[in-house]
Amino acid sequence: MAITRPDLDAITESDVAELIVSGASEGLHLDFKEVSYGTSDIDKRELLKDVCAFANTNGGHIVIGVRESGGIASELLGIRVNDVDAEVLRIDQIIRSGVEPRIPGCGVRAVALSTGSHAVVIRVSRSWRVPHRVSAQNSNRFWVRNSGGCHEASMEELRSLFGQASTVVDRARQFRNERIALIQQGMGSRPLVGNGRIILHLLPHSSLFSSDGADVEEIYAHHQAFSPISSTGHSPRFNFDGVINERGDELNHGYTQIFRNGAIEATKANIVREHQGRRGVAGLSLEQYFFERYASYIAGLKALGIEPPITVMITLEGIAGAYYHVYNDAFADELVPFDRDVLYLPDCLIGAYGPNESYHVAIRPAFDALWNAVGFSASQFFDDSGLWVGPRRR
Repeated sequence: MAITRPDLDAITESDVAELIVSGASEGLHLDFKEVSYGTSDIDKRELLKDVCAFANTNGGHIVIGVRESGGIASELLGIRVNDVDAEVLRIDQIIRSGVEPRIPGCGVRAVALSTGSHAVVIRVSRSWRVPHRVSAQNSNRFWVRNSGGCHEASMEELRSLFGQASTVVDRARQFRNERIALIQQGMGSRPLVGNGRIILHLLPHSSLFSSDGADVEEIYAHHQAFSPISSTGHSPRFNFDGVINERGDELNHGYTQIFRNGAIEATKANIVREHQGRRGVAGLSLEQYFFERYASYIAGLKALGIEPPITVMITLEGIAGAYYHVYNDAFADELVPFDRDVLYLPDCLIGAYGPNESYHVAIRPAFDALWNAVGFSASQFFDDSGLWVGPRRR
C-alpha cells in the first residue's frame, strides 16, 4: 500500500484513495474511522486503546475519514473541522500524554482532499519498548491487536511482551560482545592497527530482530552521513554485511560499518599514545571527534527510514593502564589510569528522532561513567542542559 511509504509527510490524497480502489480491509495493520475521535474521556480512551494495541503488536495505520462496509474501505469522505492543524495537534497530544512508555515513531498527518475535507492518518510503528499501557482517563490497561481488532492483553500475552523487552537488551549486548571479540581477534581483511580503540554501536531495535532494514544501494547513497570518526576522507564500498566506509590510510585506523539491518559500528583505532613515559588517551580530542560524527550517524539512519528506538553502546578496548587526558595540560587533572582493558560504558537509548541536543542528553550517562572510571564525579564537558560543549574556563 502506498500509505506505508516511509515518509509520512509525503502521503497524498491518491495514496489514501488507493485504499478504496484496492478494497483494503481492516486487520492486523489497518483500521478505518469514519469520523474523528471525540473529546470525551471515552473517546480519548478509544484512541489510546487503538494506538497502544498497534504499538504492542506489529504497528499499523489508523485512517480517519474513511467509511467501511464489513471491514472493507468503501468511501473516502474525509472530515471537516475548523482547524485541521489543531485537530492533528490534539490527537498527537492525547497519544503523547496517555500511553506509557511513550511510543517512538508515532506520527499524525492531515491529508488535504479535493473535496475540501481532510483525511487524517495516524502511523504507529511497531515498538521495541513494549509493553505499552493506556495510562490516562482513569485507565491502566494493556492492549494488543489481531486480525479481528483490539483486545486486552491476556496474562500469557503480557508475559510475551515483557519477554520481548528483556530480549532487546540481551540481543543488543550479545551483538556488541560478538563484534568486540572479532575486533580483538583481528578478524577481517584489514584489521584495526595501533594501541587502543573506541567502538560505537548504534543498534535500532528493529535491527535486532531482522536481517534486513535498508537496501544496500540506499545505504551507499547516504554514505556521506557515515564518515569514520576523525577522518577527513573515506572510501565507501559494498561488503557482505552491507556498506563499509574506510579511512583512506594505508593502515586501518578506523571505519564505519553500516549493516544491511540498520545497525552501525563506528571505530577509531590507535587512541592510546605514549607521552613522556606515560600511556594516555587524548580524551578531549577523542570526544570532539566523537561528537562531530555522532549526530550525523543518527541523521543517516533517519534518512534511511530506520525507526527508533536506538540503543547506543560505547566501548573502549586496549586501554588498561592508560590515563585519560581531558585538558590541554596533559598531566593536570588525571586522578587514576584505567584499571581494565575493556570498558563497556552504560547502554543509552534514543527513543525518538529530535534535535541534536537531545542526542547529547541521551548519551551523557555513558560519558559520566567514562569520567567516573578515571576518578571524576561526572563528565566536565557537558553544560547544565546536557549539551556537550567541551572544556569550560576553570
